[in-house]
Formats: sequence, structure tokens, C-alpha cells
Amino acid sequence: MRLVVLGSLFVLAASACSDVTSSATDQPTTGGTAVAQCGSEPIRLAVNAWVGAEANAAVAAAVMGQAMGCEVELVEIDEFPQFNAMATGDLDATLEVWPSVHAKDKKQYIDNPNGGVIDGGELGVLGNIGWFMPSYVLDERPEFASYEGLIGNESFFATPETGDKGQFLGSDPNFGFYDEEIAQNLGLTFEFVYSGSETGSLAALDKAVAAQEPLLMYFWSPHWAQAQYDLVELELPAYSDACGAALENADADGYACDYADDVLYKAFSGQLEEKDAAAFEFLSNFSWTDEDQNGVAVAINDGTDPLDAAQVWVDANSSTWQGWLPAA
Repeated sequence: MRLVVLGSLFVLAASACSDVTSSATDQPTTGGTAVAQCGSEPIRLAVNAWVGAEANAAVAAAVMGQAMGCEVELVEIDEFPQFNAMATGDLDATLEVWPSVHAKDKKQYIDNPNGGVIDGGELGVLGNIGWFMPSYVLDERPEFASYEGLIGNESFFATPETGDKGQFLGSDPNFGFYDEEIAQNLGLTFEFVYSGSETGSLAALDKAVAAQEPLLMYFWSPHWAQAQYDLVELELPAYSDACGAALENADADGYACDYADDVLYKAFSGQLEEKDAAAFEFLSNFSWTDEDQNGVAVAINDGTDPLDAAQVWVDANSSTWQGWLPAA
């Protein structure tokens, strides 16, 4: 596996817009309380291939650098190999795990006492993966509110590339998804096309909306695009434990229901607390809202450097991030 280091965060002793100061003993303080500082080893945070994950890592890195003197490396890595990287200690933490697609990884790496990865606590964001379409599609074809209305009508989503077959637009092939299995098990016939990335999916969505063309796609919330493009979710059979059991057994062939609602959580290397207790406590405390994440994410999507977008949020939200800091 190749870990690509995007960069090490600048370390700031103080910031004009932050509430970080130094005491008479040069121990950094926040709000009058001495703050625990990181050790000398870099803290390696995962950056997965979606903008929300970039936002999480950039904000964590900004606060850790400013308030705790940490050297932080932001490591670009796909969501599945990151578990092995944490187990071996090559990666210290990932800040956004989607349980609906990582049941097997949780069982192997977290629930297993010898798996080498620990649950880092909830992120504070509730996620949802599903099948989405622009609202104008549903206005024209109200029967598409449910998957049952799609059966026999898949060609409505045909494109020049798929001929007379309806297209289902997937995203990054490295994401966790079960759309082909869901479609097959529900009796739906689609040509599955993958955009290659979150950016590719957004470009396809923007093009479809501009032309008012049909589009059915894998997408998720929270995401700023949900409101901008007025997306609606198609109803699939409700998730159940029986359906989800197929995933825990790595048998997606039996999966025939919606994705489960996701209480997003963090995961850490089992070696992190011993490596750097201050970083471990900070990342355990790190928790923010959908609104916080979307605010940083939309700025990144619009072209702002992730660390610059994070700094804007940090400067405006000291009352939130001060609660994440470990006391010395």
C-alpha cells in the first residue's frame, strides 16, 4: 500500500485570531488552562477521497498545530486500506468511518482484541448513503419515489453511452458501496457507470441539472450539494439486521436493502495513546456538527486550500475547539 503524504502542517506558537497564549512558564494555555503538548513524532491523519474527510483532517491538524505544537502529516489513503495502516502503526487515525460499509473491517480490526485498531468515538455527524436524483425527476415521474416504480422503467435513465439501458451513476470505485448487488437482488437492470471520484459525480450532477436530464446516482449526506441541487432519495427496502448480516459475512450477494443510517465514528491505531497521549486525547474529544463540516467542505470544494478553509473555521469557532484540548 502506498501512503501519499500531502503535507505537514505549519506549527504556530500563537495566532492573532486564536485564543492560544503562553504562560509565564512558556506552557501554552487556552482560556487560562495549560494545554498538553504533542511529542516529537509526527501525527499521521488519514485524508479519504471525499471533501468531508478533508475538512475533518484539516481542522484537526490546524488546532493541533496551533494549540498543541503538533507536527501533523495529512496522508491521502483510501478508506479500506487505512485499517491495515492503523493496525501496523503506519497511520495514527482516521476521523470519519461509515459503519454501513465497514462492518467487516470493524469486526476484523476493532472488535478483535488483536486487531490493532480502536474505536475513537463518534464524530458528531450522522451520515446517510443512498440512491439520489434531482427533484425534477420525481416531479415528472412520481412513481420513482420507490424502487418498485423503477422496475421495467430503468431505460428512463439511459444515456448515449449506455444505449437503451438505464444508467446508474456510481462514484469512486474505491468507495464502499453495494449498488450492483442491491439492484440485482431487487430485480433492477441498470448499466453501472462510475464517475471515478466525488468531483466527477458532482460534475455529472451539475451537467444533468443544467440540462434538466434524468440522473440516478450513489450519493450521501451530509453534503452541501444536497441543498444546492435539491436532491431526493429513492426509497429502497428498509435496512434490517438480517440484511446487514450479509455484509458482516462479506457476502454482499445477499444484500437487498437500503444502506443503514450511519453514526460516523473515528478510529485510531492501537499504538497512538502510547505514542502520544495528548494527541490521543485531543482526537478522542474531536466532535463537530454537520453544519460545521459542510461549512469547511464547501470552501474546499470552491477551491480554497483545505488548511486555509480550516483556519477560517478555527478563527470563528474557538468556543467549540477549546473543548477538544487536553489539559496539561
